[in-house]
Amino acid sequence: MFRIASTESRVRSLLHPMFRATPGTKVAVLGMVGALLALTAVTADAAGPKWTVVSSPNKGNPSTLSGVSCISPTLCIAVGDSGLQGSEKTLSEKWNGTKLTVVPSPPTTGSEVIELNGISCVSASFCIAVGRQFKSGGDVILSEKWNGSTWSLLTSPTIGPDASLDLNSVSCKTSTFCMAVGWFVGEPAEAFAMKWNGSSWATEAVPDDSNTDDNILKSVSCPTTTLCIAVGTGASGQLIDKWNGTTWSIVSNTANFALFGVRCRSTTFCMAVGAKEGMGTNVVTLAEKFNGTTWSVLTSPNVSGSPADFLLSVSCTGTTFCMAAGQDQGSGTTEKTLTEQWNGTKWSVVTSPNTSSSLNIINSVSCTTATGGNFCLAVGQAAELTLVEKYS
Repeated sequence: MFRIASTESRVRSLLHPMFRATPGTKVAVLGMVGALLALTAVTADAAGPKWTVVSSPNKGNPSTLSGVSCISPTLCIAVGDSGLQGSEKTLSEKWNGTKLTVVPSPPTTGSEVIELNGISCVSASFCIAVGRQFKSGGDVILSEKWNGSTWSLLTSPTIGPDASLDLNSVSCKTSTFCMAVGWFVGEPAEAFAMKWNGSSWATEAVPDDSNTDDNILKSVSCPTTTLCIAVGTGASGQLIDKWNGTTWSIVSNTANFALFGVRCRSTTFCMAVGAKEGMGTNVVTLAEKFNGTTWSVLTSPNVSGSPADFLLSVSCTGTTFCMAAGQDQGSGTTEKTLTEQWNGTKWSVVTSPNTSSSLNIINSVSCTTATGGNFCLAVGQAAELTLVEKYS
């Protein structure tokens, strides 16, 4: 879930220790704008496809959408949560090419917090969504399966008494292979992964790059059943883990970087996005590409004068089209959506609308091929209501 008291402070806390802040507090940076790095944003051609706001229902106030997965331009499923803080319930919405409608998602009873954070669909009749259910005496891993018409609860691994676990992302290659990742909440946090075989979940051992610092996996993508890439943050900064069909291993832990989203189209093409330290005390976007052997940092644009720009999610339809999304903190009081497009050679900013005068953020984006081009659906939050935008 990305219901935000301050997205800026969350991002900063995942980077260098100099950015560590008390949760829920705002890092005072606006007075430092003159010292910030101001990368001029390169804007994509406005005459082509564009982002437009799609009306989205809300089960309660506040409501947020944290994950989305599209099978086609006429079928996407989004998940999140709604309700007052401390009593949130799951939220699921279905896109049919014209409009979004709420789809009932369990569990529907209980007073504890219940949230869905990530989703992956392989067909119109198979999706897996993952999240978290807060209960006294310890959290419960939440996983659900979509059969084309309804959601049903799956039996998830138990994590022990008084344990707290946040499951952030899931990637399914087939209906018999999915990988979900997250982290054990603690001091320090520990990386977590579990694998779906078509009938049950099993936990997988994930190495941590430190026994004294947080290891958090935020996103995972599996182009085959023998290759998954998971990204997040580790002891010094960026964390990239690789699944080879049998075991997980750490690939990279670059300092002062943080990765929040990853999408692999094949064993030789992955794109990961996040944030890194810029000049002074600002935060700038981060994009990295995997060619099957090595990761390379790409140049990604930022909004001029912004104290913090970051990318939370990325989706690719091929090696020449990726869409990344997140937030531009702005130099004023409005936090704005940020979307960027990869054309196979470079990243450029794509103008995206905002519906709130205060908070606007895109938590997740999913793209698929469409007649004559590409289609993307992006979900998030505007003020205390859901935000959905369509790119076509």
